[in-house]
Amino acid sequence: MKNCGINSITISSISHATEDENKVLEAMSDFIPEDINEDDVDIETVQSEGCFGNPIYIHKITIKKEKSAKKVFNHIVDLIKSDINNIFKINKDIDLRIDKNKLYLRFNKQKAYLGNYEITDGDDVIRIVINFKIFAPKNKENIVKDVVLSKLKPKFKKLEE
Repeated sequence: MKNCGINSITISSISHATEDENKVLEAMSDFIPEDINEDDVDIETVQSEGCFGNPIYIHKITIKKEKSAKKVFNHIVDLIKSDINNIFKINKDIDLRIDKNKLYLRFNKQKAYLGNYEITDGDDVIRIVINFKIFAPKNKENIVKDVVLSKLKPKFKKLEE
C-alpha cells in the first residue's frame, strides 16, 4: 500500500435487550486476528436506552496502532473474500462505501456470529470503519478505492480463468 497506511479501525455494534451481549462481542472479535496484541485493542461498551425504554448496549472496538490495524485490515479482506458475493457487492457499490479516507463496511451480525461474513446494507449489523492514512492532498477516495479493489483483485482473476 504505497502512499497509504491504516490509521485506525473501528468495529461497532449494538446489543439489544433480546440479545446475548457476549455473543455480539464474540462476533465482533472475529474481525480481529488472534495474533493482535491485546494492548493495541481498545474495547468500550456504553449502556443506553432504546426507543421504547429498553436497555441497549453500544459496543466499540478500536485498533489504533498502524501495524496492528494493517493486520486487522488484511484479516477483514480475507473475511470479505470468504464469500464471493461480498466481492461483487463491494465492486458494484464501492463509491458509496468511501468518504474521503474512510471505508465503511457493514456485516450481518447474526451470520457473523455463525462464521459467515456477509456484507449487507441492513440495520442489525457489525459496522466497520477503516481510516486510511493517506499522504496525498486530494483524490483520497480514489486511493482508498484502488487499495481495496487491488486487495480483492486476485479473487477476480481466479473467476476469469
